[in-house]
Amino acid sequence: MQVDRSKPPLDPLVCLKDIRPGMKNLHIIFIVLEVGKLTRTKDNHDVRSCKVADKTGSINLSLFDEAGQVIQPGDICKFVRGYASLFRGLLTLYTGKGGDIFKIGEFCFNFVEVPNYSDPNPEYLKAEAAQHRKSPTEGGDQGQGHKEGQGGGPGSQGQVMRPFIPPPQGNGQNYSHPQQRMMLQQQQQNRPMMGGPPPRVAVNGNNISAGHMSGGPPMMSAGNNMMRGGRGGMRR
Repeated sequence: MQVDRSKPPLDPLVCLKDIRPGMKNLHIIFIVLEVGKLTRTKDNHDVRSCKVADKTGSINLSLFDEAGQVIQPGDICKFVRGYASLFRGLLTLYTGKGGDIFKIGEFCFNFVEVPNYSDPNPEYLKAEAAQHRKSPTEGGDQGQGHKEGQGGGPGSQGQVMRPFIPPPQGNGQNYSHPQQRMMLQQQQQNRPMMGGPPPRVAVNGNNISAGHMSGGPPMMSAGNNMMRGGRGGMRR
């Protein structure tokens, strides 16, 4: 904080009663009523909360490092290029990076302590809660929520796990199944070869073709001296 006895800035001065959250580039003249205890932040900065007032009321002022060390109760200060914001729902003044505070006098200043504009305000609390509340219609993927049947692993809501069934082959049989594959092999063993003689079976010591078993003409082997003749019948 610097001692400055020059003229006030060209920007119009603002009374404490007209300050609202989010206002920037504020120029105010007030008197310091109280200086709070020092608090150390995670960034290793010293912070003090002060109570200041003008002719319209009082408000909290947050000062960092050197400015908070030199300010004293009773100082009349000029606050320039500051801003107002909510801290834990309470309206508070800050100098910020571009702001500053100067001492222009002491003790002789008309002020009132009430009302305190840093007291809890239901309207400010409601506005702050609305900023932190997540709306389902705001922000891309944040408001889409979870849809059934999408994402997740097995057992996710809306997802049904079905066993894999191989596609049918040939005439609709599934040849990859062990039992059907075994039946197919047995059918192939009993099926006669294409273009070859029919299978022969032994009946009473004679080799008879399978055609005789199904009602066709007999066909004896050469061991019995019988051969199939022409239209004239059988010849020895």
